[in-house]
Amino acid sequence: MSRNIMTITKWLPLESEEHMNLFSGCRQLEHSAIKLFENIEKFVWNIETCTNDPEAIITGEYILKELETLANEVESTVDSFKKVFNKLNITGPPIASFKSSYWQNTLQKAKIKLLYSIRKLVQKLLSLFVNYGQNFLILILRISNMYNECLDIDNKQKLSEDACICSNMCPYLLYPLKRISVSTLLQILSQNRAETCCHKLIDCLLDVYKSYDATEEDSTSDSSSVEIYKAIANHMSPLQAAENASKSKFEEMQTDHCFIAIEELLASEENKALQILIKTKEISPNMLDKDIITRPKYSSEIEIKEDAKKALLNYYQLILWIEVGTFLEHVILWWGASPLSARPPHSSQHLREWINQLIPKVKLPDFVLAALTSLADALGVHVVLTSWDQQFQLALIASKAPYTLQTGRLFSTMLSNLVYLCNQCEVTNDWILGAPLDELPLVEQIPIFHRLDHSIHTTRLWAMGETKRLANNWDVDNFFMITHCDINNFLGQLDDLRMACHLPEIQKGGLGVHVEVCAKMREKLISEVKENHEKLKAAPKLCVDNLCKICRTVSLAHLQMIFPNNKYWKQVGQKMPDQPSPYIEQYLNEVLAPLLMATHDVNISNMVLKIMCECLLDHIYANKIKFSHYGAYQLLTDFYSIGTWIVNCKDISQETRKKMLRNEVLRRCEGVGKLLLRSPGEKIKMEDKFQKMEDYGSDSSDSTQLMPAEMYVPNQQQWLALRARKRSRLFTVATCCNNNSD
Repeated sequence: MSRNIMTITKWLPLESEEHMNLFSGCRQLEHSAIKLFENIEKFVWNIETCTNDPEAIITGEYILKELETLANEVESTVDSFKKVFNKLNITGPPIASFKSSYWQNTLQKAKIKLLYSIRKLVQKLLSLFVNYGQNFLILILRISNMYNECLDIDNKQKLSEDACICSNMCPYLLYPLKRISVSTLLQILSQNRAETCCHKLIDCLLDVYKSYDATEEDSTSDSSSVEIYKAIANHMSPLQAAENASKSKFEEMQTDHCFIAIEELLASEENKALQILIKTKEISPNMLDKDIITRPKYSSEIEIKEDAKKALLNYYQLILWIEVGTFLEHVILWWGASPLSARPPHSSQHLREWINQLIPKVKLPDFVLAALTSLADALGVHVVLTSWDQQFQLALIASKAPYTLQTGRLFSTMLSNLVYLCNQCEVTNDWILGAPLDELPLVEQIPIFHRLDHSIHTTRLWAMGETKRLANNWDVDNFFMITHCDINNFLGQLDDLRMACHLPEIQKGGLGVHVEVCAKMREKLISEVKENHEKLKAAPKLCVDNLCKICRTVSLAHLQMIFPNNKYWKQVGQKMPDQPSPYIEQYLNEVLAPLLMATHDVNISNMVLKIMCECLLDHIYANKIKFSHYGAYQLLTDFYSIGTWIVNCKDISQETRKKMLRNEVLRRCEGVGKLLLRSPGEKIKMEDKFQKMEDYGSDSSDSTQLMPAEMYVPNQQQWLALRARKRSRLFTVATCCNNNSD
């Protein structure tokens, strides 16, 4: 046995007492780091619980005492990390070297985990120095200083970065560890103070509105004033209620008085940032960059340069009010028991218009005006989304039901609202139209143009589909209500649309990346809106073209049901007919009469009349109907009765009647009737005893009357083939004469 021990110690020497004490200290440091991590997490959780739960009992003395204990523990632990990592660079015996590498990785994981927890502590508690005083801020700065020193151990000892992830359940590990500088502290303070400043800014707006409303000439408040007052008055949040309850329980909490003027609010926030700068200079000067500090000749203390101090304060105000602009939308639209989002969209629109009127009248720093502008833009986007969703939903539901006048009004209202919102975006404080891209609310305009483009497209599809359905049912009254009234109303709304072209400005360049991307998107959407606008302008003509196609089907269907059979046209009579057949009046009353009552457009009336007469001729020719001499007279009388019906129609004007009577299709029908009456080989006479068109009031000197009606008929031989053969005479001449009649 002793021989084996001597062999092992010969090749693997035993650990020295110094190494054993070092590794034992590493184990104790690991337990201390884990315990400190748990204490920090528990302390942060208690503070968050106290803030969110008004009934939680916690005192300022307890918070300061616990924070001071944590600060001492952090300093002690960081010093231990420094000492241990300096001693762990062992390159001696293999066992000691292996254990050294093992404890480096293990302590590195514990250190990283602790660093994330310390940073979380600083982020959560920094802003509480406003309530707990300078001692609280000093403790936070001590902890931040230790955080930076602990983070610098990696660079000094050149530790491996393989142990960067120690837990995938912690969201803070998604962010890389960086040093805490004074700008980082200002950024953390701005994020924590943004919501409080947001509520105070709303208080200031409420005071401004009260004074504004009191100076109005009309003492009676309209509905918009009530909506604005409710919007900016009902902003009490659960967080504020919790803060108020906590103030009564925190013994040493300094109460912030309610600022009346925005200038006082700005001065108060600047003072808080200035306190951080002063205490950082005294407690943690390493957190200040060398470029912003100076050391006087006859003093050992450092000073912050005035230009740098001013730049840091402006930086704090800038990022603070950027955050405030984000919170304003959240508080006014979604917070409280009666948020603005729960009211109709016009409530948000009234508040937006009031803010836009207020901005050019007040003299405030640009970052405050930017926050108000951001709120106005957010309200505009909210109005667009909610009002358009509501109106589009109503219009879409109405479009699925049978057509009513209300359906067209809903689509028109939707387009009118979008045009109004779009035109409002084009108007700025200094421009009515054509404002530079930098001054336009591009973020607000893009969703408006997107929805306007979609709305015009949907409106056109509805008009095309609904008119086609109405035409198939030959509901021409509602058909022309859409084509003549609704579509014209849509176009009238879009004619008021103002869209300035900024392509030259975009092509010139020099814009910011965000502005350029939004501007190009805006121009793309404008081109699509214009394209759909042009398509909507062409929609009435396309609808009428569809009506004409359907008119042919409807006419042929009617003729298939009411047109007399072949036997009717082969009749023989002694007296030529002088009354039209009943089918012709029924045909005109069912197809042409509703159209003449629905529209006074001469071109459409003439076109439908032409289609009806052509369908009548096509029906005759397609069915190869044979006509006797008597039947041909009857057909010619029916054709003449079309002009008589037009003359007696009371639903058309005299001018329309004249133009319809001059329609060439009537002459073509007359020519077909006369062709059927011609004998074989008979020549066309320039003057005919059957000429009756002059009786309808047409001008006899018109060039259309100088040409025989037969000349209007193409393919005359095909029509001549529809003449029925004449019957043989009852008494014939002797067969020897060989003079039989046809």
